[in-house]
Amino acid sequence: MKKILISMLFTAINSLAFALPSNKAFQQFDNHVSFGVNYQNGNFNTSQENGNPNQFSMTSLNIEVEKLFDIGLWGNFNAGVAQTYTETSMGINGSAAPLGSYPYLQTMNLKVGYNFPLLENFAITPYLAVGKNTNLTFFTSIAGAAPPGGQNANVTNDFFYAFGGGLRLEYVVNKYFNVFVDQAFRQNLDQTNYNLDPIQQSNIPTVNASNNQWITELGLRVNPWEKLQLGTSLFYNNYTNYDSQSVNTLNAMGVAVPTTSFGFQLSAGFTFE
Repeated sequence: MKKILISMLFTAINSLAFALPSNKAFQQFDNHVSFGVNYQNGNFNTSQENGNPNQFSMTSLNIEVEKLFDIGLWGNFNAGVAQTYTETSMGINGSAAPLGSYPYLQTMNLKVGYNFPLLENFAITPYLAVGKNTNLTFFTSIAGAAPPGGQNANVTNDFFYAFGGGLRLEYVVNKYFNVFVDQAFRQNLDQTNYNLDPIQQSNIPTVNASNNQWITELGLRVNPWEKLQLGTSLFYNNYTNYDSQSVNTLNAMGVAVPTTSFGFQLSAGFTFE
C-alpha cells in the first residue's frame, strides 16, 4: 500500500510539472548580453534664486547580463559608467558645477529571483537586489565647490550600498517582441562619511544622505534576427525618507539632495541559450 501511495504521489508531481507553463518562451529574451546608452534628468530638493528648480542630467554607458535557467532561477547584472554629468544646483561657491566625464561615477547592481510562468506567454518574477551606486548629493554640489567643499572632492567615496527587491511582470508577444514592467524598492546606505569642515575638526555636524528609492521601469525587447537583440526602456526614480536634520544641514551649506529623475535607455546585444 505504501509503495502504491508513493507511486501515486510521484505521478501527481510529474503531471503537475508537465501542466505548468514552460520557461522556454521567456528564455529567448531573458538570456542575453547587451550594451546600452542611458540618459536621465532629475530634480534636487531646492530651487535657484530665480525660482527655477535645481536639476541634473547624466549620460552613461552600461552593460547588462541576464540569465533565466531551466529550473526558473533568474539573474540580472547591470553596471554603468557615466560619460557626462551636468547640474544647475547652486553649490557653496554659488555657481553651477558641470563636471563632464568622470570614470568614478558608476553603478553596479545584481538581481536574483525566480521566474513563475503563469501562462505560456506571461510570467511574474519576484527578486532580491544588492548594489553599489553613486551618491549624487555629495558628488554634484561638493566635489566642484570652493573650499571647504573642494578639499573633500574624493569622489571614490561618494557612493551608496544598496539593498532591496522588486517584482517584474513579463509578457512575450511573439518570438520577436517582449515587454516587461519592473517595480523595485532599494534602500541606499550612504558611505560618504563627509566632513563638513576639514579645517575645524570640533563640533562637526553629522550628515547622512541615506534614502529609500522607488524605481519603475517599462521595457521592450526585440529579437529581429537570429541572436541579435535590441532594447529600449523608460524609467522613473523617486527618492524618499531622507534624514530631515541632515537635509537641513546640507541645504544650509548650499547642497541639495535628489528627489526624482526620469530617463530612457537604448541597447543592443545578443541572446544565448
